[in-house]
Amino acid sequence: MKKIILLLCLLMLTACGKREYSTQYFDLFDTYTSFQAYCSSQSEFEEISEGLHSEMARLNKLFDIYNDYEGISNLKTINDNAGISPVKVDEDLYALIKEGINAYNETDGYINIAMGSVLRVWHDYREMAETDPDKAAVPTKAELEEAALHRDINSIVLNEKDKSVYIKDKNTSIDVGAIAKGYAADKARQYLNEKGITAGLLNLGGNVIGLNDKVKPSWKIGVQKPTEGSSEYVYKLDIENEAAVSSGNYQRYYVYEGKVYHHIINKDTLLPADNNKSVTIVSSSSLEGDIYSTYLFILPYEEGIKIAEEKGLNVVWVDNKDKVKIFP
Repeated sequence: MKKIILLLCLLMLTACGKREYSTQYFDLFDTYTSFQAYCSSQSEFEEISEGLHSEMARLNKLFDIYNDYEGISNLKTINDNAGISPVKVDEDLYALIKEGINAYNETDGYINIAMGSVLRVWHDYREMAETDPDKAAVPTKAELEEAALHRDINSIVLNEKDKSVYIKDKNTSIDVGAIAKGYAADKARQYLNEKGITAGLLNLGGNVIGLNDKVKPSWKIGVQKPTEGSSEYVYKLDIENEAAVSSGNYQRYYVYEGKVYHHIINKDTLLPADNNKSVTIVSSSSLEGDIYSTYLFILPYEEGIKIAEEKGLNVVWVDNKDKVKIFP
């Protein structure tokens, strides 16, 4: 595991004697993470932030589909044993997979953790393009359709009694990229609540959790212009003990013949979804935000707003013409 890099800075003194401190992590969920909170001392903040990092690193290992870790049965272990045998797993991994199956049912199959075979094809092509742009290409229709034969959510069998997971189809694999950070961010909030943090802000690669009290009644955050590396914001909002999650086409992508191919795949076309540039959800749960920001990103706006109304979601869309649409 990469060595944690902590950048600590004293920001301000509050009326109640607590100060605001901040830190950054660069080794969680293949993304950048920032955390700030009001604490009585720097040592208290360091202890809490190190504990937070340890908990997030534990979940990161459990949810990893690419790497093995000694003594840990993780998602890669489950995938490696597809068609062979059930794997007993940690309660958090079991719960995440269970949430993934629920998400499939709630989103008409647009969020499908059993779609790893298709996502792996796109991942390999993206890595090839990043490694050698001259070799950039797009998967063939035949490749994608062959992979799509192995995305049946019913291939995933859960055993509640012994917390084991079994994949019946040896060519099916689980990918929790659409929900893992949301689950982890909610667990982070639980950890911070247990440690007595009443005012803090965590940004886990676009999954933002705000904790607020009388000292810090809200956090102001910005919806980034959907361009990689942009420091511009298309909309600003306040969150009060809420989660904000963005899904967009400006990260994890490659360009081939002038067209962007990103990581959010539409199950109907097996191609990157092309109805929006970004969707941001504000809700009580980061996991819910993860699920619905991706779901609404894939859908046309007209269908997405019906779901937003039905579920009572707060949504910011940036469409393909860079028009910002707000609900409610």
